[in-house]
Amino acid sequence: MKLENEYYEAVSRVGSNVLSGYLGMSISPLALREQEAAIDERDVAVLIEMLGQLDGQIICAMNEETAKQIVGRMFGGMEVNQLDEMGWSAIKEFGNWFVSGIATEFSNQGLEVNISHPNVNENEALIVGKQQYIVTPLESEYGIIDIYSLLNVKIAS
Repeated sequence: MKLENEYYEAVSRVGSNVLSGYLGMSISPLALREQEAAIDERDVAVLIEMLGQLDGQIICAMNEETAKQIVGRMFGGMEVNQLDEMGWSAIKEFGNWFVSGIATEFSNQGLEVNISHPNVNENEALIVGKQQYIVTPLESEYGIIDIYSLLNVKIAS
C-alpha cells in the first residue's frame, strides 16, 4: 500500500468532511511539508495516538484565535473569548472527529486501526523529543489548521 499518498488524500478528504459536514466550513489543502514538531506556545493542539496496524501520532494544531472560532462554531455560533474547560473539551472532540475519520478511512482499506483518548496542550508541552512529522496544512475561513502526522504501517507477513 502506498501509505503516503493514501494518507494525505485521507487527511484532506476527512478535513474537508469534518469542517464542512460538522461545522459548515470550507477548506483548501495547502502544500505538504516536513517539520520537526515544534508546536508554538500560542498554538492550541490536540494529540491522538493511532494504534494497531497503523501506529503513530496525529496532532491537530492551530492558533488560539482559530481554535476559539471553531469552538464557537461547535457551540452553535456562540462567541468564545477564552478557552475554558468546555472549550478544551470541544477541542478534544474536534480532534476525535478528525482522527476517527482518518482511522475509518484506513479501516475501510483493511487495516486494523484504533485511536487513543485525545490530549490537549493546555499550556503544557505535548511533544517530547525531536522527530520529523509530515504536516498537512488546511486553510479555513478561521485560519490554518496544521495536521502533523508520524505514522508507521505494521503488517504481519
